[in-house]
Amino acid sequence: MAKVKPLLKILASVWIVYNIAALMVMPNVSSYFGRVASKYVGPYANLVGLNAGWNFFSPDPAHPMYLKVSVNYPANEDGSYRDPLFTTYPPPDEENKVAGLTRKREWAVMRFMVMDPRRLRQIFGPWLCRQYPGAESIDMEHVVETLPLLDEAAFNKDVNLLDMSQERRYARAAVRCDGTGDEESL
Repeated sequence: MAKVKPLLKILASVWIVYNIAALMVMPNVSSYFGRVASKYVGPYANLVGLNAGWNFFSPDPAHPMYLKVSVNYPANEDGSYRDPLFTTYPPPDEENKVAGLTRKREWAVMRFMVMDPRRLRQIFGPWLCRQYPGAESIDMEHVVETLPLLDEAAFNKDVNLLDMSQERRYARAAVRCDGTGDEESL
């Protein structure tokens, strides 16, 4: 029993040091030391959830992203052009500053759909067509608003953050709501 107690202390100490090493390495996995050391602590850190980057804890937020939707309607009976309806998904929600469970689901759906543009054409586009009856076609575009780095924002205090941000456009898809072209997606 006397030999077991020092062995437990040594094992507990090694385990604590290993956890601290995982906490120090995994948030900095993009550095050279992080890439080298992640071979040894990465699998354990992924298993127990210690693989969060520094931006999880720091004031550097994730980039806002949304799906820009353009609903195109056919021309009016008199031949005049009808302006398209521009909206976003998830739709803007100014009254609730704290996102509810439904709002989080909308963000999750949007992120899932933009991972593969085929999902936009085959699943999300037809759903939007049902949401906007009378629409001729729907154009969708994934937009990410890049935020300036914290250092850049602190250095340029006199410039508005929205002026420093940039819009980057990624996945694009167009869907006809009248059903033509459906055989192409199959």
